[in-house]
Amino acid sequence: MKKALVVLAIIVAATFSWFAYLSLDADKRDQDAAQVPLITVMEILHASDLQEGVKQAVKDGNIEVVDSWMVQAREVGQAANLSSEDMDYLNSETAKDYVVFNAKRQLYNEAFEARYYALEEVETLKEQYPEAKDLFTRTDALIEKRDAIIQQIAVAIAGSEQPDEAALKEARKQWLAQASK
Repeated sequence: MKKALVVLAIIVAATFSWFAYLSLDADKRDQDAAQVPLITVMEILHASDLQEGVKQAVKDGNIEVVDSWMVQAREVGQAANLSSEDMDYLNSETAKDYVVFNAKRQLYNEAFEARYYALEEVETLKEQYPEAKDLFTRTDALIEKRDAIIQQIAVAIAGSEQPDEAALKEARKQWLAQASK
C-alpha cells in the first residue's frame, strides 16, 4: 500500500509539474507575442502619407523635408516597439535612399501617364528618372500600342490603309479629346 501511495504521489507531483511547465511556457509565449511590433519597417516606409510627403519633397528638390519624414518614420518605429535592428535600418541612409528611390519611380509613373495621354515625348523623362529604367521597356510598349491605335483611327478617317497627314492629325486630335475626358 505504501508503494502505491508513493507511486500515486509521484504521478500527482509529475502532473502538477507538467501543468506548471505548460503554464510558464504559455506565459512566456504570451510575453514573446507582446514583444512583436504592431507594424513592420516596410509598412512604415510604404505608408501613404510618408510616400506622398517624400514624393513631394523629391519633386521640390527639398532633401530636408525627406529627412523630416524619416524622423517621423523613426518615431513611429519607436512607438511600435520595433527591434533594434529595424530601428537601425530606419536610421540608415539606406532607408532614406529607399524612400527617395520609390518616390522617383512614382514621379516617373505620374509624369509618363500625363505625357502618354498628351502625346508628348518621354525620352527626357527617362533621363530624369533612371530609377525607373526597369519600366522603360513596358512604357515603350504602351507608346507603341497608343501610336498603333492612333494609326487605326487615322485609317478609319482616311478610308485607306495609308492615311495622309490630315487624317493622322485628326486622329491625334480625337485621341487628345478622348484622353481629356
